[in-house]
Amino acid sequence: RRAKEVGALTVLDACQSVPHMPVNFHDLDVDFAAFSGHKMCGPTGVGVVYGRAPLLDTLPPFLTGGSMIEVVKMEGSTYAPAPQRFEAGTQMTSQVVGLGAAVQFLTEIGMDNVHAHEQELTAYALERLQTVPGLRIVGPTEASQRGAAIAFNLEGVHPHDLGQVLDSRGVCIRVGHHCAWPAHRALNAQSTARASFYIYNTRAEVDALVDAINHARDFFGVN
Repeated sequence: RRAKEVGALTVLDACQSVPHMPVNFHDLDVDFAAFSGHKMCGPTGVGVVYGRAPLLDTLPPFLTGGSMIEVVKMEGSTYAPAPQRFEAGTQMTSQVVGLGAAVQFLTEIGMDNVHAHEQELTAYALERLQTVPGLRIVGPTEASQRGAAIAFNLEGVHPHDLGQVLDSRGVCIRVGHHCAWPAHRALNAQSTARASFYIYNTRAEVDALVDAINHARDFFGVN
């Protein structure tokens, strides 16, 4: 609404919402949106761009090649309608088919069920992580106020070192800035560790995460 008041277009990065909950771009009233395939059980190298038809029709293509031209003459060319005008050359057919299968898979599960599972698991993880001495959760500590990715720091242990020790225990987390350098500067955090949960994760794996963090505390001699 505020963007429309000043005549600005809205572009939504939906990579961390579409795989995890029901999302309707029409209800959100955005002009453009995008999300990737590999974060929703699909293959890498493929994603989706949504745009309002009138806006897409005004955009020039950024690549030229086969299938994106409607008419070719010596005097000039006419581009095909959207979305064909943005799909020059041979497309990554196998990835597109794989993404379609992922969409069907998640649809059969039900995005409401995906979201409910993540919320339950996130609530349990937040509860367990807060029992670890010296562990500080970044962001809200209520599952209803956040997604299923929990960033945290462990006092006395650099996130990179923590990630390496957890890896040796068979627990995979991400460490670093998570594509959010400004947020880390605002939080005065050099970097953070992040545990993420999805449809295939269980409470037992949350317990394994907490056990591995406590092992790291002992390994580094953190009191």
